[in-house]
Amino acid sequence: MSQALNIQLEPPAAAPPVRRGRPLLAWLVICAAVAFILWRYSTVTALEKQRYDLVTMRLQGRYLVGAERFLGGKESGREQLYNEAKDTLNRGTYAQRLRFVVLAGELKGPDEAREQLHQFDRRYREVCGEPSAEDAETARLLDHLYAVRAKDPKAAASLPEDQKEELRRQLGWFGDLALAPRGADDSARQAVLAPATRTVWSLLGVGGFMACLGFVGLALLATLSVLYFLNRLRGGLAAGSPHHGVYAETFALYMLLFLGLSVGAHYLFDRLSLREGSLALSGLAALGSLAALGWPVLRGIPWRQVRRDIGWHAGRRPLLELLLGPGCYAMALPMLVLGILLFVILTKLRDLLGFGPEEFGPSNAPGHPIVFWAGRASWWVWLEVLFVAAVVAPVVEETMFRGVLYRHLRSASSGLRPALSVFFSAIVVSFLFAVIHPQGFLAVPMLMALALAFTLMREWRDTLVPPMIAHGINNAVATVLMFLMS
Repeated sequence: MSQALNIQLEPPAAAPPVRRGRPLLAWLVICAAVAFILWRYSTVTALEKQRYDLVTMRLQGRYLVGAERFLGGKESGREQLYNEAKDTLNRGTYAQRLRFVVLAGELKGPDEAREQLHQFDRRYREVCGEPSAEDAETARLLDHLYAVRAKDPKAAASLPEDQKEELRRQLGWFGDLALAPRGADDSARQAVLAPATRTVWSLLGVGGFMACLGFVGLALLATLSVLYFLNRLRGGLAAGSPHHGVYAETFALYMLLFLGLSVGAHYLFDRLSLREGSLALSGLAALGSLAALGWPVLRGIPWRQVRRDIGWHAGRRPLLELLLGPGCYAMALPMLVLGILLFVILTKLRDLLGFGPEEFGPSNAPGHPIVFWAGRASWWVWLEVLFVAAVVAPVVEETMFRGVLYRHLRSASSGLRPALSVFFSAIVVSFLFAVIHPQGFLAVPMLMALALAFTLMREWRDTLVPPMIAHGINNAVATVLMFLMS
């Protein structure tokens, strides 16, 4: 009896202390890391920006030339395409303007090509002075080529072989196009036009696929919105977590690890003078940044709880979560259209306010370094790009942004009304996700649109499986399209 009484009177075991973390300090680190990333992007040289512009101009030029063939070579279609080229491509550096001259010769004729060449050359000399010796020589060769062709439209051999090779070296595909006029050497011209045709068919195929999927996504968005307002849509994410400050620390540590490992990987690659594998090395460095997930465990949170909090689980209905991955991507497409409209508005506003690119400077258009890899024919490079873009990026970014950071913000704002908490958390996570990407500020609305769709799916399903799949599909589609066009 006394023994039983003694057992009952024993004090209960003390509950483990709640690790609340230091979110304010963590956010100072996060803001500093973001500022450093933006500073690195701002230090990109004008030459690197021009390289990007030249790659994207090649893709745009191929599309215009291929579209002219797709339209059957009709004069009205050719005129429309040429006007589009003048509006979008007749700008930028001297090297870009030379490529536009070739498009003018292809779509409008040799007289128009020479007129455009003389106009921009005079203007360039007024504003910037003498062009480089290589650019000036390329301009002279094009002027001679089109002067001869104005008299004989089929004249392809008006330049000696060494000068033809110089044009090809300076202008790449545009040089091949300039040297293959209509009706001169059919086999050579077909070889030049084959990439243009492939570009058009690739855009039509992917564009058609995305349009159909976008309509499906719009229907899904409408259905889910109706269910939400009827209180028939049950969210899966539980907002409260006493450990959310530790997750802020975890995200800050991830940012530091990601920057450190990325810089270290590039340094190692340069030191070893490796020729292949840099992308795979960068991917492994990104995966290494997931070591930050060990921080909450070190801070006393059980790993099982960490996995549950950040969405590393199969969800309520594992098979349904897998199907909702493509559904999430479909629902992101209508939101992406809105992001594109905002991008166009911001671009127009920037130009109206006088903050646009200089007359003969790089365009500063949104872009990703992936374009420099897409043109390489090696299968190994293609696999590297797909691995990093469609596997590594979705796993790492969804884990840290939609998993760790979103968990912190939803719990930190749980005192607000649920809808306001979701809105605030989703906007902050999506903005940070968009702004640290290398596409620049003009691309933030488009990237935020995708990120918002992924975040709302995380809120609904709790698990990261659907947003990871949707993210992977988006990156895979963009990457495959770049390969096909290149």
